[in-house]
Amino acid sequence: MNSFLSFIKSFRYAFEGIAECVKRERNLRFHLCAAFYVLIFMQFYDLTITQKSVVILLIALIISLELVNTSVEKVVDLASPEQNKLAKLAKDASAAAVLVSAIAAVAIAIMYFWDIDTFQKIFKFFIHNIIALVALIVSILLWILFIFKFNSNKK
Repeated sequence: MNSFLSFIKSFRYAFEGIAECVKRERNLRFHLCAAFYVLIFMQFYDLTITQKSVVILLIALIISLELVNTSVEKVVDLASPEQNKLAKLAKDASAAAVLVSAIAAVAIAIMYFWDIDTFQKIFKFFIHNIIALVALIVSILLWILFIFKFNSNKK
């Protein structure tokens, strides 16, 4: 039973880690926002199960790398509070890993989602569904606030 409780606690710690990073890291909040809209607008496309899987994996990869990037930055700051070339390299390389995956995700998104006919279908949907349009606008405003105003950057 002790092993089971330890197993359950590990999930709690993981969720606490996610929550703390969401509170502190603007870029993670940005990626969560982008993922939200990708998943919403993905419904307008006739993607295969494989394509949907790739999108979900890319979202998971970018969010995971953001979490690892935060870990690296915090550990480096703890180990080397003063400026150091190696500390800078570690932090920059960690951030670069997120950037590389995000660029790959954008390239794949362009291949999957750049479709003028579907853009028109989305536009028509929102023009004919005012409640959905208002909900979209409100959600965008809330996400902007969440990304840029919500910050608990305590060390």
